[in-house]
Amino acid sequence: MKSHHHDSLWSNETHRLTAAQIANPNLILADFFQSYHLQDVREIMWRWVTEVVSSPNGQANDHHERSNYLFFYEKIEALVEAAWVINQKGGKGTSTTRQPTQIVTPELKEIKLKPVQGTQFTKPVRLIEKAIFQPAEVIAEVFDLTTVDELQKYLLPNWLRVAVISAESPYSDGNGRAILYEFYDQLLAFVEALYLNSATDRHLILLYLNEEQGADPAGVITAFFQQFSIEYIRRELADFLEAGIGHDGAYPNGFSPWQAWLAYNHVLCLVEAAYQLYLKQQVLSVVNAMPREWEVVE
Repeated sequence: MKSHHHDSLWSNETHRLTAAQIANPNLILADFFQSYHLQDVREIMWRWVTEVVSSPNGQANDHHERSNYLFFYEKIEALVEAAWVINQKGGKGTSTTRQPTQIVTPELKEIKLKPVQGTQFTKPVRLIEKAIFQPAEVIAEVFDLTTVDELQKYLLPNWLRVAVISAESPYSDGNGRAILYEFYDQLLAFVEALYLNSATDRHLILLYLNEEQGADPAGVITAFFQQFSIEYIRRELADFLEAGIGHDGAYPNGFSPWQAWLAYNHVLCLVEAAYQLYLKQQVLSVVNAMPREWEVVE
C-alpha cells in the first residue's frame, strides 16, 4: 500500500478536532450524520471517484492509480458505514465516553413544543435535481413530457433560428455561430441516440443517425461526452438559452422565450442525466478490466 511521509506538522495526529471532540469523538459522528444522510455520502463519494477515474488528463489515467483510487473509495465507504452504525447505536461503539447530558430548561421545552415554522416554504423536487440520483428516470420523464419529434422538429430548430438572428447574443459574430452549428448538429444526434437507448419501442425513423449509429446509440452518447466536456456543454447551453430568451424581435413559427427556456430545461436534464450514466459506465469498464482482487501499488 502506498504511504506518505510528512514532517511532524502533518504526522498521525488530529488537526481539525477540538479538545472537546477529542475527548468525545461521538460528537463528530452526531454532527456529521445530522448534516448528511448515509445515502447522500455514498452519492457524493461516488461522484468524486467517477470524476477522478474518468478525467482525461488526471493521474487516474494510469491503471495502478485507478486501482488505488477505487480501493481507497471502497475502504472509505466501509469506514463511513461503520461510523453510521456507531452513531445509530447512540455512540456505543468501542468508545466508553459518556454522552453529555442535555438539561431541558423550561425555555428549551417551550421551544421544542412549538410547531416548526416555515413549513409552507417547500416545493417539489425539480427534475434537474434528480438527474444525479435517478438519471434513467429523468430521461424517461423528459421524453414523457415532450416527444422526440417535438424536440427535433420544432423546439430545437426554432431555438437555433432565434439564437443566430438575435443581434445581442453570444452568437452575434460568425465564429460563435459556426461553433454553435457544429455543437447543435451533434446535439441533435445525441438526443436521438438517447431516445433510442432509453425507449422500449425503437421504431423511430432516423433523422440524424445513420444505420450503424442507430444500431449502437450508446456509442453515440459516449462519443458525445468524449468530444465535448460537461463544462463546455453546460456553458454552451447557457449561452444558447441567453440568445433564445434575449431576442428583441419577432419570434418565428409561434415560438416564444418560454419555449426557449422549455427546450433548454429538457435538454439540460437529458445531458445531466446521461452524463451520470456515462460516468458510471466508464467506472464499471475500469472495474471489469481489473483482476478479481483490487490491485494496490506497494
